[in-house]
Amino acid sequence: MAREQGQVSMPDVLFASILFMVLLAGMLYYANLLQSQGQTFTTRHYLDVTTANVMEYIIKSPGTPVNWEAGSWDSVTQIGLAQKDRVLSPTKVLTFINKGNTDYDSTKSKLNIAYYEFYAEFSGGVNLTTGQIPPNTKSTSVVERFVTINGVETTFRLTLYEP
Repeated sequence: MAREQGQVSMPDVLFASILFMVLLAGMLYYANLLQSQGQTFTTRHYLDVTTANVMEYIIKSPGTPVNWEAGSWDSVTQIGLAQKDRVLSPTKVLTFINKGNTDYDSTKSKLNIAYYEFYAEFSGGVNLTTGQIPPNTKSTSVVERFVTINGVETTFRLTLYEP
């Protein structure tokens, strides 16, 4: 029996349907991949910006209140270690180290990084550390600055970890 003009055979329809489904699946996979990469980039960028902002505040600000290291820990709203830009108060540094090692969660809160884990390290003229290095993390951001403590140049490294 001869086919009439304008009719489509079943194999042609089946082939076109399969080809359409493969192309659609490929496009959906690619769109999902792009969305996932964009979300990872945004999260990573936010972590890097947060780490840099926290570090800059710590080394350029005396904190709130200004003499927080001498008062009640409960009255501290933000930790800052500076006497002036990048010149750190030895008393504030020691208080920060002690509180970070004894009251870690409260210290995170006063650094305004309650969602992240942190590890702070002073090396060079002074060798001190505080915070926790978590065993499993999604992302890590490290910022390193040169500061002066008691007239000695010291490297201050702050690492934030996304849980």
